Amino acid sequence: MKAKIYLCILLAGCTVCSTSSLFGQDIHFSQFYNTPLILSPALTGMYKGDLRFSGAYRSQWNAANSPYRTFHLSADKKFYRVTHTKWWFSGGLSFFYDRAGDGNLSTTNLSLTGSYTRMLNQKNFLTAGAQAGLGQRRFEFGNFTFDNQWNGDIFDPNRATNENFNDPSILYPDFGAGLNWRLQSVKYSNKQRTKLDAGVGLFHFNQPNQAFKSNDKIALPMRWSLYALPSVQVTKKVDLVGGASVQMQGPNFEALGAAAARYYISTKTAKEVAVQLGVNFRFNQIGDAMIPAAEIHYRDWMVGLSWDVNLSGFSTATNHNGGPEITVRYIIHKVYPFGAFKACPLI
Repeated sequence: MKAKIYLCILLAGCTVCSTSSLFGQDIHFSQFYNTPLILSPALTGMYKGDLRFSGAYRSQWNAANSPYRTFHLSADKKFYRVTHTKWWFSGGLSFFYDRAGDGNLSTTNLSLTGSYTRMLNQKNFLTAGAQAGLGQRRFEFGNFTFDNQWNGDIFDPNRATNENFNDPSILYPDFGAGLNWRLQSVKYSNKQRTKLDAGVGLFHFNQPNQAFKSNDKIALPMRWSLYALPSVQVTKKVDLVGGASVQMQGPNFEALGAAAARYYISTKTAKEVAVQLGVNFRFNQIGDAMIPAAEIHYRDWMVGLSWDVNLSGFSTATNHNGGPEITVRYIIHKVYPFGAFKACPLI
């Protein structure tokens, strides 16, 4: 019980502290491979199909009175030109909302993403991407109490707090960029599901000011995102799927690894059905976590579910309960007149 109380105090206190650690860490997902635009703008349009919708919801530290809630939506589309079948542009929209602590410290971000993909040969593709958007951070000042509200004997909510916050909400521009390399098997080969995406994303390179007080300057540190997303077709019905991600932002560091097996119940074109089971691991300053994960693939739909299990000393406060995460993806494949358009070369 004491551990839970200490955790609640920590979450509440962090919300009003003007320190770099408060503003120095972005949202994150255990199923990082299912939130591509969080990894790099260069992953915009890197999929088989024409239009992709993705969503993710995460609830962290549910044992606390004020758990973290994170919500993400994205959509991205390729823009082809028949006269230039070896390169194309893609565009997308990314939105996320994150809320934490008794003070409901929240971060909202809406960004446009764009990318240019060049087909080097049948197996290699190089993509450069960029991102531009607006971010907002706010908290609910009325949810807090301060020492000045104690009159010496009792707490008086009507006493002045003597805290000088000009506005509990700030707006800021936000920019990012990235590079991605795609290596894949030759299309229609007997290993046509084997592929690798590897690259880097750089977010907040303008380092916007995050201070709630007008006289303070607290820059949001740049976030470096390194990743590799391999998938290997072993047999006609079995794939081995993996992933690795390293996130670095100011003093914060996080590494994630994933390994899974995917079994195809049906491999018929446009009627694919598969199930995937695996486990992820996370390592950061707060503590380590093991993350069982599962996915169901049905035609153009994917639904993923994972659950964080804390393994470090921090599990005393959370009862090993890091919380659930749900991801959803839907891809639209358009049908074009024969001879008027060449199919997407990505697998």
